[in-house]
Amino acid sequence: MHAALYAPVGRDASVLSTVLAAVQLDSLVFTAAAPFIAALDGDALLAIVTEEGLMRCPADKLAAQLRSQPLWSNIPIIVLADANSLLPGGATGVLEKLGNVTLITRPLRREELLLAILSAHRTRLLQFQVRDQLQQLSEHAAELERRVDERTAALAHEVRERRQVEASLAESRRLESLGRLTGGVAHDFNNLLQVISGATQVIRLMGRDLNLLQKPLDSIMRATEQAARLTQQLLAFARRQPMQNAMVRLDEQLPATGQLLRHSLGKQIKLELDIEPAPWPVKTDLAQLEIALLNLAINARDAMPRGGTVTLLARNLDLPAFDLPELAGLRGHYVEVALRDEGEGMTEAVARQAFEPFFTTKPLGKGTGLGLSQVYGYAQQSGGMAYLRSSPAGTLVGIVLPRGDEEQPAQPSVAPPADPAEIFAGLRVLCVEDDALVAEVAVALFAALGCMVCCAENAEQALSSDLDRIDLVFSDVRMPGKLDGVEMARRLARTHPRLPVVLASGFIGEPDRLKGLVVEFVRKPYTTEMVVNAACAALARARSGDGAGAGAQPGEKRA
Repeated sequence: MHAALYAPVGRDASVLSTVLAAVQLDSLVFTAAAPFIAALDGDALLAIVTEEGLMRCPADKLAAQLRSQPLWSNIPIIVLADANSLLPGGATGVLEKLGNVTLITRPLRREELLLAILSAHRTRLLQFQVRDQLQQLSEHAAELERRVDERTAALAHEVRERRQVEASLAESRRLESLGRLTGGVAHDFNNLLQVISGATQVIRLMGRDLNLLQKPLDSIMRATEQAARLTQQLLAFARRQPMQNAMVRLDEQLPATGQLLRHSLGKQIKLELDIEPAPWPVKTDLAQLEIALLNLAINARDAMPRGGTVTLLARNLDLPAFDLPELAGLRGHYVEVALRDEGEGMTEAVARQAFEPFFTTKPLGKGTGLGLSQVYGYAQQSGGMAYLRSSPAGTLVGIVLPRGDEEQPAQPSVAPPADPAEIFAGLRVLCVEDDALVAEVAVALFAALGCMVCCAENAEQALSSDLDRIDLVFSDVRMPGKLDGVEMARRLARTHPRLPVVLASGFIGEPDRLKGLVVEFVRKPYTTEMVVNAACAALARARSGDGAGAGAQPGEKRA
């Protein structure tokens, strides 16, 4: 910073430089008007100009230079003039065009000049402080604007994530409502199938020599089994069937599953495995997982009539993951099993409905529309989620399962007897069933096995029976009244812990209620073989002293 001096006549410049040096201010002495005017910029500390120099400065250029100063700047100018400069025609005409001017008349007094210089210096320093403060404010404003932009972007991202979560939640609620509806339909339908299936098996047991009946009976059983598979897919979507969960190591299991999928895909489609090294174990129902992957493979095959490649993938996921917005609601360690094809993809509208039961784009008779609904229900009931991504280049359906931690020992299976009459002859069975047609079939089935059967219409009636005279309880799960089959089994576990119990249902409602309850379970529509196996297992457990239900005490015997 410097003081600009313009005194073109006499020794004024030298004297002024000496005065400025005395107060430790640097000065630049100019001998021409143009460089002096140019020096009046933001770095100038102050300006001192004599009357003679002022008269040689072009008034318009000097005024324009001073107007070009920043808003914070108003350069102090000290003008040295004779007393007659105030007369019309003198320096007054130029002074009117200047701003911050101090006029000192000659002859000069040193003290007066020093006071004027020091005053101008202080004024200019205050202006520099304003400049620095304005600069800081500008920097703060820029920083504030940057932070506002960052926060705005973050809020926009949060809004997008929230909308995705809300959309996923709305979709889950819609599918949950649809699941409750399909579960109820499947329950009633399973009871009808049980009557058909049970009657067919009773006819077989009672008329083994009637060869003419075998073919129509076989047709009835095939139709019943196919209908039962459809209801199981509905129940899988509704998440209302028990899961036979066990610890599964996907790196060991998926290669074997791949062989099963290859048979379903056919020769034109190549199956590739992309399994991450050492995937985490998952606790799931392996049979349901294989059914889900088989459903996906069949869909992929139908989408690729000219062949191509299908990829079976498995990888570990640490959620939430930003590349998977469909899984925004999950947190923790999961394992993804996915199937990707190269077939023609779905439109966005079709993809939104793909998991709904009975929704299909296949021609009539080519599909039931239950494959993807089973995948969705299986993933949800396993504690995970299923999602779908589709484009013209192909479709990927992912099944996300929670990570398992501990190996579960396999439950020993009980081999059925070679001749059921060895166990069932004279066995006293209490059949608890509210549906009269189903009860009639169940009674006939046990009677054909040589059992003595009595019936109860509900749990309350069963509990009031003489249970000391009963060897086996065979009960439905969903029944009218205050207690259902599960609660009845819990009561029996406390009062008659050695009484074996077999539960049967096509729609159990909340499968987790079976946890901790030591009973056998068969799905409706059941076959004679399923009932025999379950009853043998329950009887063997009771005889070995393992207890018939939750709450059994070691060594306690049934009266």
